[in-house]
Amino acid sequence: MPGVTRKTRRSRRSPAETRALMLEAGVELVRRHAADTSDRALAGPLAHIRLTDVARLATEIAAGRQPGVGPAQPITTGAIYPLWPTQADYQADLMFHLLGPDAYAEDREAVTELLALADTTAPVETLLTTVAAGYLERARANPLTYVYLTFYVLGEHPEVRAAARDGYRQLGLGYAAALERLLAREGRRPAPGRTVTDFVVALLAVLEGFCLRARVDPGAPLPDGPAPRAPLPELLGATLVALWNSFTEPDPAAS
Repeated sequence: MPGVTRKTRRSRRSPAETRALMLEAGVELVRRHAADTSDRALAGPLAHIRLTDVARLATEIAAGRQPGVGPAQPITTGAIYPLWPTQADYQADLMFHLLGPDAYAEDREAVTELLALADTTAPVETLLTTVAAGYLERARANPLTYVYLTFYVLGEHPEVRAAARDGYRQLGLGYAAALERLLAREGRRPAPGRTVTDFVVALLAVLEGFCLRARVDPGAPLPDGPAPRAPLPELLGATLVALWNSFTEPDPAAS
C-alpha cells in the first residue's frame, strides 16, 4: 500500500558467525587495551585483584601476627576508601609497589651469585652455566617473575614504562659490576664496537626469553620432537657463553 514502509527482515546469524564476530571483537578490545595509555589502563594486569578479597586476606595476616589476642579487627571499606577511592586506584598502587626495590629477586640473586663466583677460579663456562641454572630454577619457582613480564607486555602507560626502565637500570648496574669483575679476572675487555652496557642489554633479553620458555617447557626432551635436545638450563648456559665469547676479547694490556 502507498505510504507503508515494509520492514526488511534480517537474516539470523549462525552460531559460527556469532562466534567469529565475538572473537573478532575480543581481539580488537585486547588490541585497544594493549595500546591504552590512560590512567584507567594502569591496573590492567591486576584487574582480577578485588578489594574485598584483599581486605579479607589482610585481616587474616593481621590475626596471624598476634596469636592468642583474639579475632583481629577487620579491615572495613571505611578504612580502605580514604586510601584508595576506587578499586583501580588500589590496583595501580599495588602494581608500582610490585615494581619497587624488591622486584626481580631472581636477577638480584643471579648478580650476587655471579659476583661470588667471579672471585673463584671456576672456568667462565662453568660459572655462567651455574648462574643460568640457578636463575631458571628461581624464576620457575617465583610466580611474580611472570607478573613483571606481564607489566612489560601490557603496560603502555608512561608511568609503567618509567618504573620498568628504572628496574632495568638497577638490574643493569648490578650485572655490569659483576661482568666488570669477571672481565678483570679473565683479562678480557669488550669486543670492538661493544660495551659492557651492550652485553647487559643482550644478557637481560636472553634471560627473559628463556624465562618465558621455562613457563611452558617442562625441561625434558619433547617426545615428538625431531631429535632429543638439551635441558633449558644447559641451553641457557651455552647461550651465555656464546654471548661472552662474541661480546668480549682478550685485553692486551692485561698480559
